[in-house]
Amino acid sequence: MPPIFGISVVMNRMSGYFSNFLTNRELFSNQFGLAANNLVDMAAMLQTVVNLEKLSGFEYLFKQIDKKESVGDDITHRIHLSLNKIVFTPLDRPDIHALASGIDDVADAIREAVGRMFLYNIDEFSAPIKQLSAIILSACVEIKNAITLLFTKKTGGLAVICCQIKNYVHEANAVYYKALATLFKDESNAIKLLKYREILFSLNSSVNKCKNVTDVFNTIMIGR
Repeated sequence: MPPIFGISVVMNRMSGYFSNFLTNRELFSNQFGLAANNLVDMAAMLQTVVNLEKLSGFEYLFKQIDKKESVGDDITHRIHLSLNKIVFTPLDRPDIHALASGIDDVADAIREAVGRMFLYNIDEFSAPIKQLSAIILSACVEIKNAITLLFTKKTGGLAVICCQIKNYVHEANAVYYKALATLFKDESNAIKLLKYREILFSLNSSVNKCKNVTDVFNTIMIGR
């Protein structure tokens, strides 16, 4: 019995290695891991921006976020190129494409929000802006956790993560609409009102883009 059991373990391991080799699991896992890490870095920098005590560091952080967004574009491009070259993939091709594009969309939205803050020369970050930025970071961390689970086949926790991100979306929407109502009620400066409205919109859009990524995770789970 022991020898048979040992052979069974070896065969299972060999099967796993062969499967990983055939489907290029490690290649895609690495690329998506880089994309998720890059996304969390951008969200963390956004969090730093809105909590700056001295705005002298704003320009430097904006440039760093801009560079990170370009890095994300390059990763997405490499994933799409791999899809064109590789026959066997660890996930369905449309799902890989949608997941890469979804993560890239979140990065674009974060860059847009910070870009508007910089362009409009914002020198005061309101409580709703800080709240939305914190929610974005939390949602991006959850996306990173989901990517890790997805490629380790420990997908049992994916549903929980998707649910948590949807909760963040509901929380962000509540903050956004309340902030918008207060802005229109209390802000008499029309230019300032427009600036803050667009920034709040970009921040809330970033969270909603995270929800789009969960839709891809749900599609993948349904297909398994």
